Amino acid sequence: MESSYKLVGKFFPYMSTPKNNSSFSLDWIKQIPSSIVIIDTNFKIISASPKWQTNFQLNLSQIEGNNITSFFPELATQLKTRLQYSLDGLRDIKFKYNANDSKYSSKDSIWHFNPWKDGYGNIIGVIIKIKPITKNQELKIELNKTKLILNQKCDVAKIGSWEIDIIKNVLLWTPIVNKIHGLPVNYKPTLEEAINFYHGESQDVIRKAVNDAINFGTPWNEKAQLKQKDGTLITVNTIGRPKFKDGKCNRIIGTIQNIKSTAPTKINNLKTVIEEYPLFEKVPFGLAIIDLNSGTFLNVNNQFSKLSGFEKEHFLQHNVMDYVPTNFKNKNADLFKQLKEKGFFEPVKFIFSTKQKHQLNIKVSGTIVKNSLGVKSILCTIENITTQTKLENKLKSTISVVRERNEQLLNFAHMVSHNLKTHATNFSLLLNFLNDETNKIQRNKFMKMLFSASDNLSETIKGLREVVAVNTSVNEEKKNISLIDSVFVVEQNVAGLLKETNGKIINEIPEDTMVKALPAYLNSILTNCITNSIKYRNPDKNPIIILSIEDEKNYTVLSIEDNGLGIDLEKYGNKIFGLYKTFHRNKESVGIGLYITKNQIEALNGKISVKSTPNQGSTFKVYFNKI
Repeated sequence: MESSYKLVGKFFPYMSTPKNNSSFSLDWIKQIPSSIVIIDTNFKIISASPKWQTNFQLNLSQIEGNNITSFFPELATQLKTRLQYSLDGLRDIKFKYNANDSKYSSKDSIWHFNPWKDGYGNIIGVIIKIKPITKNQELKIELNKTKLILNQKCDVAKIGSWEIDIIKNVLLWTPIVNKIHGLPVNYKPTLEEAINFYHGESQDVIRKAVNDAINFGTPWNEKAQLKQKDGTLITVNTIGRPKFKDGKCNRIIGTIQNIKSTAPTKINNLKTVIEEYPLFEKVPFGLAIIDLNSGTFLNVNNQFSKLSGFEKEHFLQHNVMDYVPTNFKNKNADLFKQLKEKGFFEPVKFIFSTKQKHQLNIKVSGTIVKNSLGVKSILCTIENITTQTKLENKLKSTISVVRERNEQLLNFAHMVSHNLKTHATNFSLLLNFLNDETNKIQRNKFMKMLFSASDNLSETIKGLREVVAVNTSVNEEKKNISLIDSVFVVEQNVAGLLKETNGKIINEIPEDTMVKALPAYLNSILTNCITNSIKYRNPDKNPIIILSIEDEKNYTVLSIEDNGLGIDLEKYGNKIFGLYKTFHRNKESVGIGLYITKNQIEALNGKISVKSTPNQGSTFKVYFNKI
């Protein structure tokens, strides 16, 4: 069949304008068996075949010269559009005529519109041929209509469909999926490339979902984070259904939807919630509304925007977990458990990074709210507790220092009381003996003992003064001191002792080593450690002391190793730095040096440790804090 009609019958060369088409002879139309009607350029009926007149129960005298839309007013818009398209030259435009929509004809049909041309090819009207509709045509038209509606709805809802051919390892998807990914329409990805568009943990979730579908026939319905081509993160809902042939999964079909597109509905619902909370924008603290199911922000108030430095749009439709520290995310399950059981969760605290990269301490609490439409959400309050947290930390630090000072004072008072009481008792006894004794020789002996007791009392008081000196010098400012220069000074101070014992110091400290310390403390620490190595030397060996340095994170570590008597740490390990604790039968040992050394290095924010083996030697490590 021709797709356009030329003038049939008598030809009038002077008829150059189609508007005079009524002058043509149209007798031929009376003889054709088809149902045809001829329309001029003004949509007026010129003629119709007998069958057309019969079908629509209209005779030629009724219709000739009348606009065709006057007989089918309910189809006027559709008819005009198609007639105009035909007059523009488009051919075989189809139109399904529903008999129920019109008072003419009792049968549904397909109308075919084609241009009517004169002998020069000028379009002078439209020929409409009516054909009965077959069941297949009707189904096809309905199917196309359904597809069109479905595509339109998918486009509006931003739902794309896809299919994976497992056998050929080919992924096909619709153009909407390209839009969701921010990709050109002609982009054809592989399965792996498609999975790589998912962000973070979502990528593992989707990869596992695909594998489970192939291997175990498990369908999935997951919400996931997807990174578009331009880097924008969006939340999508992806559904996959495995299909089988001969018991094996041969393809997977599914859909993907940009959940963001559903936001207006949810936000509209939440407007109702906000209306129920008119103070949402008036309270002096941050508020946020979180979707209970997806965990995405649905709205935040201006106070929270101001606090965070971000605009509202920065949060909307992004998951709340994108804004909490990694170590806090494992509490997610517990919070939802509280919401499920109690309808709210207890306040939680964490560090929040603002747009300006400021670290804020914030406290968040949440309660489930439900609007009149039954939509459940989480209403969260967000408080900036940075100042409060700093004050609390400062108070805790002060309390800790005060507690430590109190313990030190208590210990010191105990030491003074105990030690002076011992000396007082000794003096009292010796004086009583002296008073009762008449023998001159024996009295001289008691006098010597009194002098000895006096010396011991002086030594005890000297030790107590040194302990006090350590505690009162804590607040002095630390200085950068050359460690090797300090060691040199101490070496000079103990030169006589080294000469007497044939001792030797091997100094492996680099010349540029600096430590932060108080000069008096550093001298005392070095002197105590070095003299201890000499005093507690092995009688069978000449004392050798090796000094070395190593770096350990925030510390400069001075190692003092000797070949002396060593200490049984299994026996004395927890007492080695205690006051008046001695571990050898050395007459010079009073048990105060290591106690003072430990207090001094701790006052410098450092620490001290020891490794020792009896009869082989000891290694003390002094940790100088670099900060």
